[in-house]
Amino acid sequence: MGEDAIARARELRLAGLAHNTAGRHARAARSLHAALKLLPEPASSRDADAVRVACLLTLAMAELTTAGLDAALARIGEAGGLVGGDPELTARWRCQRGNVLLRAGDFAAAAPDLAVVRAEPQWFSSAERAAIGLSLGSIAFELGRPAEALTVWSDASRLASEIGDDRLLFMAEHNLGYARYLNGDLPGALAAISAADALPADVFRGPSLFSLGRVLGEAGLLDRAIEVLDRAREVSRPDRMLRAEIERERAVVLRLTGDYDEAAAAARSARNRFARLGATGPASTAALIVLDCDLSRGRRLRAVLDGSLLLDEVARELGDTDLAARSVAVAAEAAARLGRPDVARAALRRYPAGSHGLVIQLRRVYAAAVTDLASGRSPRHRLAAAARDLAASQAVSASLDSRAARKVLSLRLADLDVGLAVGRGPTDVLRTLERWSSLGLPVVRPPEDPRQADLTQRLRSLSQAVRDEPGGPATAARRAEMASLQQELTDIGLAQRQDASSAAPLPGLAEALPALTTTDRDLLWLFPHDGGLWGVGVAAGRRRLARLADLDRCLETTRRLQADLRALAYQPSGPLRDAIGASLRSGLAWLDEVVVRPWRRRSAGLVVVGTHAVASVPWGMLPSLAGVPVTVARSVTEWAGRRLEVVRPPVEVVVGPGLRFASAEAAEVASAWADARVHPDARAADLVSALASPGVVHVAAHGQHQPASPLFSSLRMADGDVFAHELPTGDVRAGHVVLSACDVGTAQVRPGDEPLGLAHTLLSLGVGSVVAAVAPVPDDETASVMAAYHAGLARGLPSDEALAATPPSAFVALGAPWRANPRPHPAP
Repeated sequence: MGEDAIARARELRLAGLAHNTAGRHARAARSLHAALKLLPEPASSRDADAVRVACLLTLAMAELTTAGLDAALARIGEAGGLVGGDPELTARWRCQRGNVLLRAGDFAAAAPDLAVVRAEPQWFSSAERAAIGLSLGSIAFELGRPAEALTVWSDASRLASEIGDDRLLFMAEHNLGYARYLNGDLPGALAAISAADALPADVFRGPSLFSLGRVLGEAGLLDRAIEVLDRAREVSRPDRMLRAEIERERAVVLRLTGDYDEAAAAARSARNRFARLGATGPASTAALIVLDCDLSRGRRLRAVLDGSLLLDEVARELGDTDLAARSVAVAAEAAARLGRPDVARAALRRYPAGSHGLVIQLRRVYAAAVTDLASGRSPRHRLAAAARDLAASQAVSASLDSRAARKVLSLRLADLDVGLAVGRGPTDVLRTLERWSSLGLPVVRPPEDPRQADLTQRLRSLSQAVRDEPGGPATAARRAEMASLQQELTDIGLAQRQDASSAAPLPGLAEALPALTTTDRDLLWLFPHDGGLWGVGVAAGRRRLARLADLDRCLETTRRLQADLRALAYQPSGPLRDAIGASLRSGLAWLDEVVVRPWRRRSAGLVVVGTHAVASVPWGMLPSLAGVPVTVARSVTEWAGRRLEVVRPPVEVVVGPGLRFASAEAAEVASAWADARVHPDARAADLVSALASPGVVHVAAHGQHQPASPLFSSLRMADGDVFAHELPTGDVRAGHVVLSACDVGTAQVRPGDEPLGLAHTLLSLGVGSVVAAVAPVPDDETASVMAAYHAGLARGLPSDEALAATPPSAFVALGAPWRANPRPHPAP
């Protein structure tokens, strides 16, 4: 009977272990309590005591998440009283105590206990060594040694793979993903996490979603991070410790979005949860977020300083270098704002060595910069170095989403840098704006991915099916699958990397500005600062800097312009159309009066570098710019460096289905050029092939801009939609692309003034010049504008001049001027 009871207790203990692994801690506790009841009194037999110790150690981890640290340590203590001098039981007891202390955030105390697996590996199976390797890697990671964590987790992954344990392999690969991120490899991190998710492992997914949310947040993909963390929170309800960790990470991300009230509320909730569980370290991290939110709002600065310095001491006692790094940065900034640079400098000297992720690194740079200012020193060298570091980390990513998101992390640094430059004059402002705008400029060249192609083809088919049967019984299911495919394709893109070293370098500002004189162009670079819309640049050969308008008023006006343009495109003649037209003219006149006319008093061409406040403005429709060549560029160095003249360029005319006047438009365009090739009823492959041509590509096809998912803006071909996100997978070599239909020149501007959309995707792929509409244009008007445009282009006019010679419309020239030389140059 005794042997049967011990055997049954072993089975229940294994069931409890499985429940723990799956995140079912309450069920694990019930199984383990049942096992303990079956066992005889302690010291009755060695076998029974060994099973009792195993049950108590497993129960400790279950109760840590349900009852807190004190309950878990009580179980550890109870087990410790039974191990006696047994070396194996002692080693196992130490390991589990280390795991409990690790989850509670006491890394310094956990490290020596977990190190027993290296000192006495004979007591542990391969699976146990792999599992403990995960914990050892976590300690190295938390102590600010990501390279060591990468090595330890790689060893754990190899061991898990050798023994065929998908559960451990899944956990190791997820951890490896985060370590790769901290070592500066965001695409590699997301690729590792994606590969782990594909494993057929029967594991609790809460921790893996938590890890993914952390990586996405650190990468600046804040909306996506919140979405993933919310999913993690839903599946982690039984695990009180993990729920608190997720809530704390949500607070970190919410603070980055600027929602300080919500961030502070989430951080307080996490702090209270950790406190109830007795987890001092994690509770301290959450408390720091509350202080950081106060700092961001300029509140209670003295309390922020005192509290963050105290938390730095707690962090050092626990061995938590990440908490120490964050605490030091918060304390230094608070001290600098209080006018105590000596305290700020002393705090920064305590910044722990090692890598702590890009967010903390940039936070330290900001704290050091405001400390410099409080000390009467210039921080410009720090800010310039931070911009270079951020650009280097961004350039390896082949994802436009990722590169746009990274700019979110630089906002405070860029604002500080620009604010300092404003006091030094227009040249310094131009140099500073170039510094921060260049983050998004390297050409994107992602690798081919067969899976991506298959998923895109499925998305194309579903999109076509929804269009064919918009009210069909399967429409809802199709739309849901489309949303899922879009997310999967986005995730694949985020994990793609590129070699940015092959990108052609752009000229420096000193080389770019003279090009304005040689081409008779003025420069107006618009940027937000101190609640206003400012302009800097060159007018009539002189560099200028001025505050032009109230930023909020400008935003309101441009939003109304977009609404009026859209309404006017579809409104028939009548009083309502007249009212819409009057509103549109009023908005255009106001922008002209406050933004353009104060800047220039001549009819030369204009290069505009915009900001979110003037995104999607039809510049050629402003009264003073009628007939004036205007190019909307992403930076002045890109405008100068991408200018191109091509001798007898090949011309491809791609025609999609269902567009009125498309055939006539294609015929007019083709007639302007000697050797144009027309692709009627073009398919997706025809468009991709045309974009591989080095000349002109004219696309006459329905398009759709997706504000919520700009990289899924599309052009409709005969076999379905071609999406912006899939264009990078082709060999895009076109010099000039014309998108004649709909409003695919519209861009969704992310924080940091990074535009995303179909036209801007083409610019990011290396297309030097794009002409597209920023609002819907009636089909008959489009056909006449395009005929006149190509006639001018074929005569040798630069793209901005050719567009200026057409009737005013919502079409804009983007990127840099492109020019065709109709005849070969004479031989020398």
